[in-house]
Amino acid sequence: MTMMKTSDLRRLDVINMEEGRYLGSVCDLDLDPDTGRILSLVVDELRTFRFWQGRRADLEIPWRDVVLVGADVVLVKNRTWKR
Repeated sequence: MTMMKTSDLRRLDVINMEEGRYLGSVCDLDLDPDTGRILSLVVDELRTFRFWQGRRADLEIPWRDVVLVGADVVLVKNRTWKR
């Protein structure tokens, strides 16, 4: 197993592996203060409502839905996550 710093997770692309859809990039982590374990990834998602304008929204993905953390990408299961 290769170790990775939490700072290395920032800015990794997040892909929904079941739809093959780009969800955004990791902008923050929610950590358990007692154990230091990752509870969820916070993804900075670009949501366009007009082709010339965009609105940013954060997407919180529970760590249990993370399937793979690679060098360049994070793959997640398809579920309903809260913004």
